[in-house]
Amino acid sequence: MFAPIPMHSPAIGAGLELGVGYIFKLNQDDKVSPPSAIGAGALFTSNGTRGGALGVKLYLKEDLYRVTLAGGRARVNYDFFGTGIIAGNEGRFIPLTSRGTAIFGEMLRRVKGKIYVGGRVQYRQLSIAIRPQDGDSEGRPGIDEVELDARTVALGLKTTRDTRNDTFYPTRGSLFEFTSDFFDQAWGSRFEYQVYKTDFNRYVTLAPRHVFAYRAMGCAANGRVPFYDLCLYGAMNDLRGYTAGRYQDRRMFATQAEYRVELPKRFGLVAFGGFGGVARHLNEFRMDQLLPAAGAGGRFRLTKESHVNFRVDFAVGRNGHTVTIGVGEAF
Repeated sequence: MFAPIPMHSPAIGAGLELGVGYIFKLNQDDKVSPPSAIGAGALFTSNGTRGGALGVKLYLKEDLYRVTLAGGRARVNYDFFGTGIIAGNEGRFIPLTSRGTAIFGEMLRRVKGKIYVGGRVQYRQLSIAIRPQDGDSEGRPGIDEVELDARTVALGLKTTRDTRNDTFYPTRGSLFEFTSDFFDQAWGSRFEYQVYKTDFNRYVTLAPRHVFAYRAMGCAANGRVPFYDLCLYGAMNDLRGYTAGRYQDRRMFATQAEYRVELPKRFGLVAFGGFGGVARHLNEFRMDQLLPAAGAGGRFRLTKESHVNFRVDFAVGRNGHTVTIGVGEAF
């Protein structure tokens, strides 16, 4: 599969993704494992963001093992709005340029039924600069200078329960994941902190070509957490309708539901809605500070063999709207 894909992200602007991918079976006699995939891509956007990455996802020995490897290098221009719900509502920001290299690896083993357990490792070398900005800087968020040039290294654990009937476009089943990443100076990280994430996705077929999907997720970050590893609202499509990073803090949750319809000629439509929030502590979430979102989108199936969709989503949140273009479902 080769695709020069126009893309649009609320955080980094409009641009072009050049991607090449290969979806395959490692063993044609293996009727249990989902298809494996390998891919490479490059990204260019209107705000000067540039990047490239290579990744592979392997399902081995009748889905006994699941292996993920990825690496990339990028220069990303984005805005930092500060921490907390008040900072996000005010909308004041400082423009940043982040340059860095990242490497990630994960290996899971099936221990019982559809439950998988394993370890993961990630390495990042980042250099962050504040870009020139117009206007008065009064009231804009500040950044600890020690966070602008740092290496972060984490060892982690992951538990997964996966009963989906398809990894690209599930129509039934569920996916539960819990990850814990431990950044520590003992293995080369400049800062010591922990990040915990959990999510649950459920898929139900209501009628032929009609699927109802919903998702709930939570995030917690503890310790000396640099600003770029706080829980980011709007990242990973939790939720659409917000610029990733406008709302961020040590605690976050988001929940959303989506109705998916397959149309003739490889086309499809979706409608979605949800809400969530960010806070420093769990007891600080408030009903009047929740962040709702709703929207709709179109789909086009890229391959006949595997149900991989090109998607365009329009969403409205508390502060405005976003248009997101990409490959694969939001969740």
